[in-house]
Amino acid sequence: MTTNPLRDQIIRENFPQIADLRNQVHISYWSNYHLISQPLLNYLPFGRSLGPTTFYQYIDYQFDNLLIEARRNLLFLSLSGANHFNQTPVTQTTLFFDETFFWHYYIPVRTREITEAILQGNRIRFLS
Repeated sequence: MTTNPLRDQIIRENFPQIADLRNQVHISYWSNYHLISQPLLNYLPFGRSLGPTTFYQYIDYQFDNLLIEARRNLLFLSLSGANHFNQTPVTQTTLFFDETFFWHYYIPVRTREITEAILQGNRIRFLS
């Protein structure tokens, strides 16, 4: 991380909760840098199917908070000195729900729930 004490203090005060993506078995990312703000991770509904009500509640009431946390995470990345492989500063975060986890762990446990929802004419939405 950084060696600047003032920068470290700013990071600790403004980002007290940091998530280590190496501990998130259901998320894939392509980076040597593996830390993001926990509030951003909390706003990402990875590992949950979104039925019609949940989906629209998320879009209508949570999406703005997700955008705010994504911007805050970019500030965290900037302050922490996160760089791409070519040493240019990181300017975006891309996370994916791991497909192996999805097909081998999520779907088998929820097959009945998903099937019933589809038979009732409901869409199944899933963040990836």
